[in-house]
Amino acid sequence: MAQRGARPSRRSVLSALGIGAGFMTLSGCGALGADGAEFSITAGHATSTDHFHHRSFLKFKELVEERSSGRIAVSVYPNEVFGGDRELIEAVQLGNLELAAPSSSPLAAFAPEMNVWDLPYLFDDRDHAYRVLDGEYGTRLLDDLTRFRIKGLGYWENGFRNLTTSGRTIESPEDLRGLSLRTLENAVQMRAWNATGANPTPMAFGEVYIGLQQGTIDAQENPLPLIESQRFYEVQRELVISEHVYTPTPLILSSTFFDQLPADLQDVVEQAGADSVTYCREQAVVDNERARETIEAAGVNVSELDEETRGELGALMQEAAEPFVRSIVGDASVDELLETVEAER
Repeated sequence: MAQRGARPSRRSVLSALGIGAGFMTLSGCGALGADGAEFSITAGHATSTDHFHHRSFLKFKELVEERSSGRIAVSVYPNEVFGGDRELIEAVQLGNLELAAPSSSPLAAFAPEMNVWDLPYLFDDRDHAYRVLDGEYGTRLLDDLTRFRIKGLGYWENGFRNLTTSGRTIESPEDLRGLSLRTLENAVQMRAWNATGANPTPMAFGEVYIGLQQGTIDAQENPLPLIESQRFYEVQRELVISEHVYTPTPLILSSTFFDQLPADLQDVVEQAGADSVTYCREQAVVDNERARETIEAAGVNVSELDEETRGELGALMQEAAEPFVRSIVGDASVDELLETVEAER
């Protein structure tokens, strides 16, 4: 289990992993390494090697190394080696790490426009989300990340978030009252859950399992593949298919690194990013189905909110979340988003 506190430097972590100084000079750009690479991309992520994000990073690595004819080397480090999403974003922004794929929710602390993706019940299904994310509005938000020294390569999937509890059955919004629920460190989501009567409790991702096991929190919400890969189903007895928020996962690159690349390698990285988006989304569908089967097989009771309950819950959460998002990004941006969402239905 990841321990919180002072985060070791990137150099000390790599040294502990047995990666010597020769690799360190390759990070970003520098002298040729033993493998002949002119540039090196170090990627970090917070999920396990069982999760489709890890496979997606490996696909990106494969595509970049092949298409660059070995001029770019890519190394991938899972399991919060470089910290959780917030630490990864900071490292990319500062140029201490080249590549990461954080959820849009923690990214919103650095790029406020990303708060719009935390509006509850925004999308009808995955395809609806893809059309908005990949369209003019979503692409502009991704491009705007350059203001924060981040190059957006595309929207990977995290997925629709669902609720698990230690035993409480959720059949109406009233059943959420007083529920100690782990949420992301995101003000939009916290306001939305507060409106239901739940007690949202921000907690680092690596601490959630122990928090559930020890009863520090009663519930959590995540996409099914994360619930499975982190084995939250071992310490939760109820799964509610609520799909209250669809969370994209922007694939982000250090703009400092990107700007150092020659034009032909910039094209390689951008195209590999785009192709990895398609791969990631395909893998997300596969893992989502498998995750539900695994969770059910473990004896967790699985229920789905009916349309009436979803409507009631959505109204409560939206009423709290939308005005707050408007106060952050402005009415014009939210209005454009909602118009785009409606147009893409």
